[in-house]
Parts: sequence; structure tokens; C-alpha cells
Amino acid sequence: MRTVGMSEGTSWNGMMQVLGDIKGYTYVVKVEHSDDKSENASHYDTRNYVTPSFEQRYNVGDYDKRVTAGELFLDHIGKLTERMQFRIKNRTGLSRTTTHDYLYHPDTLLLASQLDALAAITDVNNSYDSKLRSLTNTTEISIYTRNELQPDKKSSTNWQLGLQVPFTRHSLDYQRGSIDTLATNTTLFVTPWLSYGRKTAKNHELHLNISHTETTANIYDMINYRDDSNPLVVKLGTPGLKGHASTSAGMEYFSRGSGHNQKQWNASASFNYHHRDVSQSVMYNPASGVYTYKPENVSGTYIANAKFQITNFIGEKRFWTWQNITDANYHHSLDHSMLAGDTESHVNAVNTLTLHDGAYIQYNKGALNVRATGDIRWRHSEGKMQDFETLNATDFQYGLSARYTLPRLNTTLSADGNMYSRRGYGSSELNTDDFVLNASISQPFLKGKLIARIEAFDLLHQLSNTQYTVNAQGRTETWYRSLPHYVMAHLVYHWNKNPKKK
Repeated sequence: MRTVGMSEGTSWNGMMQVLGDIKGYTYVVKVEHSDDKSENASHYDTRNYVTPSFEQRYNVGDYDKRVTAGELFLDHIGKLTERMQFRIKNRTGLSRTTTHDYLYHPDTLLLASQLDALAAITDVNNSYDSKLRSLTNTTEISIYTRNELQPDKKSSTNWQLGLQVPFTRHSLDYQRGSIDTLATNTTLFVTPWLSYGRKTAKNHELHLNISHTETTANIYDMINYRDDSNPLVVKLGTPGLKGHASTSAGMEYFSRGSGHNQKQWNASASFNYHHRDVSQSVMYNPASGVYTYKPENVSGTYIANAKFQITNFIGEKRFWTWQNITDANYHHSLDHSMLAGDTESHVNAVNTLTLHDGAYIQYNKGALNVRATGDIRWRHSEGKMQDFETLNATDFQYGLSARYTLPRLNTTLSADGNMYSRRGYGSSELNTDDFVLNASISQPFLKGKLIARIEAFDLLHQLSNTQYTVNAQGRTETWYRSLPHYVMAHLVYHWNKNPKKK
């Protein structure tokens, strides 16, 4: 299918916000309105090689969306005991969204006299009017302690217990072809969280947290509609669709040196379990080449992380610094995928283990800064599908950077060179070595108020405007529209005006 199109439109929005405080109650009142209008035209040429045929289609779209919304936010902090406080926050919102999205086929005109008869060329199954009214209210209550570490104490403990109750009610008046319905959706969630922190006089800190979150599904995805405005892509709704729900837990430990011991390190770990996600299932018709997409719920994705970081300053004057960061990530991803030869997607699992280590050593004294860096990342992806090729890929980078400011002239010269390498991917386009060299020069004028700077990125023209990535389901994605190499001039003027002293 070959598509050619054009569009034009206008968009504007206005917002007014008032905030203040009345006897310890902070409030924010916000009102806003937006209006988006656009017209578009598309020309589709669809050629079928299995059953030889050729079809041309002309689409003209008329889109108008208006949103009017208001919101009131209240926040109050109070004291329960000498060491315990409470906080109550409430956010209430009202909104009205009117959408007019019509599709026309001017190529279906039979007679010139029908030119003004929009009904004759309107695609009623792909045109709709909707009026959505939404009421949201989120009440959040938390109890927490505020214990500062005193000089005569060896440790202090702080904890916070909170509960958030989001309420949402949607009322949708929806007209599309033979569909004329008033749909309502009301959800009420209870999402608690708990955090704990402990700090000692020897600069050790421990933080623990656990939380649960839920969101409501998009009500438009819950309408039983069919959109085939694109000849090869059909979109369906899913009545009964539910939103996202997840539970996460984490811990972090800090250790900071004191006196002559300048070493700092911290370790952390987290786990996030997705009770429910929204995934796009797909069906394929090999006779027509049409893909049909439909949102569905999947459950069971989880992500586990662990990280260790250490930083050390060498010598009393701290001219030398070195740092090392090591982390691991395990991602059990569940998503709809269509295997080779199948015509319908199924929920498939891909397990990805990523190990990473990055380090640098730096010398920084006065106007001179020199840093050497190294970074390596290994990824192992294994899928449960028959046609999934196990991936063992390594990305590594190493380089050197330097910056120096010339005395008296105050001219700053900087340069950095890095080698970016990738190995183990299934495509030769991914297994590359790119040496990227950058440089810049800057000069201040007028006692530092005016700064002129020229920078050059990728002097050797090693980067392309195509980037390749591999996502959690093992698919290779290509992203365009990057600027691979350039020279840019900057001119910056700093101007400050301080109030007069009384």
C-alpha cells in the first residue's frame, strides 16, 4: 500500500490558575479550554499480489475536538503528636470533551449534482460524534513522622503510611454508524503505600518502600466499534476492558564516608509486578492483507532490578575521583505476538537479563579536567515462541574527554572521543563500531555577560541518521529523524536585575 496525504488545521488553548493559602489550607483552582480543528486528505493505492487486484481510495477527514475542564486541589498538613503529622490532599476535576471526527470519500460521487450532498460521500462507519463528561476525585491521606537526627542520638527513624482513593466516572454519548449509545464507566480504587527510612550518625541510611497503583481504561477503547479507514489496518474496541494495575517494592542503602574516609557507596533493589496491562492483539487475513488490532488485557509481567554504585575521592585535595556502577535487570515481558506462519497473535513471554557495568576516573584541578570512561552492557533475551532467536548481545563504549581554560584569555577548549561498539545482534547493520569525536571552543566577553561558543558534533561523520534498538519482545525497531553531525554556534547574554535595597 502506498499512501500520500496532507493536512492543515488550527489549535489553541487557554488556562487560568489561582493558588493560595487560607489558614494552613493550600488550594489551587484551574480552568482551561482547548480547541483543535484539522482537515486532512489521503490517497491510498493498494495492490494485492495473491489475488491480483488494484484499488484506489481517497479519504477526506474533518476533525474537531473541544475540551473544557476545571480542577480544584486542596492540601492540608496537621499535627497528631509531637513527632507525628498527617497530610490530606484532595483533587477534584470536571471536564467536557466534544469530538467530531468524520470521514468522506469524494471519489464515490456519481453525479456532479451530488457535490453538496455530504451524506452521499460520508463513511458512516468511520465517522463519529461523541460527548464525554468526566468526574474525577482523588483523596490522599498519609501519616508520617518527622524525626531529625540530633547530635546526642545515634540514629533516627522516619516512616510514612498513605492511602490514595481515586474515583472516576465517565459518561459518553457516542454515535457512529449504527452505534448510538450512552456508555458509563465508574471506577473506585484503593491504592496504599508504605515507606520506611533510618539514618545513623555514621552517615548510613536505609530506605524501604512498597506501593500499589491502578488506573482506569480508556472508555473509547471499551466501545464495540470498527474502524477500517485505513485499507490495510482495522481497529476494534473491547467492551469490558480494564486498566493498568501494578505493585512495586524497593530498598536502598547509602553509606557516606566522613573525615579522611571519602568513599561513598549505595546499593538498591526493586521489584515491579504488573497485575494487568493493556496489550494490542492482532489478526491477519492472508487473502486481503488486512491486519485487525484489538486491545486486550494481559497479566503477569514483572521487572526486577539491582544496582551497586561506589564513588571515591583520592587524596585530601580530591583532585582524583573514580566511580563504578554495576546493575542488573531481569524483565519477564508478556505481550501479544504473531508467530511466523500464524494469522492470529497469542500472549507470548520474553525473558531478558541485562548486566551492565560503567566506570570512570577523573582528574580535576582548577581549569583542567580530564576523564576516561568505560561502559559495557550484556543482554540475553530468550523467548517462548518457536520462531524466537535467542539474543546474546553486547554493547560497549570507551573514551576520553578533556577540558581546559586558558589563563588570562579565559578561552575554554574541550574535546571528547568515544568508541561505540555492538556485537552479537542478528543483523550486520547492528554490529557496528562508531568512533565519535566532538570538540568545542568558548570565549566570554563583557566580564562574562556575553559568551560565544562553537561546537562540532561527530567531526569524523561516523554516525548515520538511522538508529536500531531491540525492545522487550525482541523486535528490532528503526528510528529516523536524528541529526548525525553538525557545527553549531551559540551566543548567550546573561542579564540580571536585582531589586533595590530598602
